[in-house]
Amino acid sequence: MFRRQSPADASAEPISDEVLIAQSVEGNKQSLETLIKRHQDYIYNVALKLFLHPDDALDATQEVLIKVITGLKTFTGNCSFRTWLYRIVFNHFLNSPVRKTEALFDRNPLTLAAVAAEEDEQWVSEAQVQEARILCSTAMLMCLSREQRLIYIVGEIFGADHNLGAELFAVSPANFRVKLHRAKSDLLSYISGKCGLIDPANRCRCHLKAKVMIEQGIVDKDKMLFNTSYRQKISEMLAVKKDETCDDVQFRMRDLFQDNPFQIRNELDRMFAEIIR
Repeated sequence: MFRRQSPADASAEPISDEVLIAQSVEGNKQSLETLIKRHQDYIYNVALKLFLHPDDALDATQEVLIKVITGLKTFTGNCSFRTWLYRIVFNHFLNSPVRKTEALFDRNPLTLAAVAAEEDEQWVSEAQVQEARILCSTAMLMCLSREQRLIYIVGEIFGADHNLGAELFAVSPANFRVKLHRAKSDLLSYISGKCGLIDPANRCRCHLKAKVMIEQGIVDKDKMLFNTSYRQKISEMLAVKKDETCDDVQFRMRDLFQDNPFQIRNELDRMFAEIIR
């Protein structure tokens, strides 16, 4: 969606979305597969940040892909395919039923305050700490409404500029900037005084949080949900540029999310094959 183009990408000169669409509508399944695989990982990773749990994200991605594939004939070319596609994605995500993990956090919000005053000798692996950090940081987004979460994910984590964000959400660039600023401010207000990664003065530390999450069954040390199945970090997919008007705490908050994995799931390929069948 917002990937930096590498020299290898440029030299390969991939077939445009528009050509793939025309071929797909004519019944070319290979072209349809190429088109969908070009975008499915981004859809899934946005869904994962929005709905938190991989199963919820897979369900939401499947629902969207079915809509896109069955509605491909309605694409008129009045806007770019990317804009058309992500409007479908965002409208579906905003209006879909509450997912099970959303409901769980509505009833029992994840406490981000310090979980222990002192360290103990219990050993927690680095992989388990990373799993807890990803879960905890993503759960922070649950303090926002769905619309705010989606705007923050697209505008701040995945780096869409204001013009692109405005196009995707069908608002003016000024309105998108206002909405993004409010989402950032609300998130920062919620996190302030809680996360040690955002502000070292805070007491919460990931290794302490990991111990509690394992004890409470929130993190399964034998079955990682987040710290697995990825090849790159989100930041590596982006041409990241700092906004000089943003303060240092907001930089650290964005960097925390962009350090999370960009997950590539084999289930998406199997899902696509099942949809086609």
